[in-house]
Amino acid sequence: MELILPSTINILGTEIEILKLLISIAIFAGGVLIARVVRITATRFIVRHLPHPTGIIVQRVVYWVVISIAGISAISNMGVDFTGLLLAGGIFGIIIGFATQSLVANLISGLFLQIDRPMKVGDPIEVVDMNVAGIVVETTTFSTRLRRFDGVYIRIPNEKFFTSQLRNFSTHAARRVEVTVGIAYKEDVSRAIEVIKNLLSHNPKVLAEPEPTISAWELGDSSVNINVWPWVPTQEWFSVRTEIVQRIKEEFDKEGIEIPFPQRTVWLAHASREAKDTFFDAETKFSK
Repeated sequence: MELILPSTINILGTEIEILKLLISIAIFAGGVLIARVVRITATRFIVRHLPHPTGIIVQRVVYWVVISIAGISAISNMGVDFTGLLLAGGIFGIIIGFATQSLVANLISGLFLQIDRPMKVGDPIEVVDMNVAGIVVETTTFSTRLRRFDGVYIRIPNEKFFTSQLRNFSTHAARRVEVTVGIAYKEDVSRAIEVIKNLLSHNPKVLAEPEPTISAWELGDSSVNINVWPWVPTQEWFSVRTEIVQRIKEEFDKEGIEIPFPQRTVWLAHASREAKDTFFDAETKFSK
């Protein structure tokens, strides 16, 4: 008696060829295997460089996308027509895409931020395009949180953060302090520069290399302006800057070097000649 194997099998009222069923099972099994390999590869080269929640999300998305493609391919091999479903899904996807474009943009920008790494948690930065400065507190999947220097917390979407110009104040170990001080025209510029050099040389937080730059920079309306540019450790920048400004004022007062302030003489348009002469004489006596 000859045994005849059936060429089809009935699944939920649908006749499916056994050969196609076996091929579909093989396609799905291969897809699962590929998904695991891709997940391991993503974990090794990408996910480990991302923060914890973002890395897990990327790992799961990659895995289930490959599984979904394998499942659709396996079902299609058995003769199931996805044309109508794909059309409906395409329209639905367009609607969802418009509704979630900002969400997706923030997610992708967050991934690029983790790859580019323009800053890390704890860095003092300035988002130049948004005129926001503060300390980086956290970078999540969709946003970056800063603590401004006044203590207020602010949340910036990753898309805006990634496309903005960033200024990181802690990238290098040393940072230059920039102070401009004006002295009266009657004062000796060389003497004033020597006083500033002396006080900087006695400050242990001012670096010897690079050497501080002190130079007469411009002739202002009321003063000769001197630029004082010493280099200091980045973490000491703020405290050293305030200390230098205070010490320059104290040393100039001690040495009798005048720091002038703008002065203006105002003439009234309809004032009499006698009133102007009286005012000028009083001003001359006061200045003496």
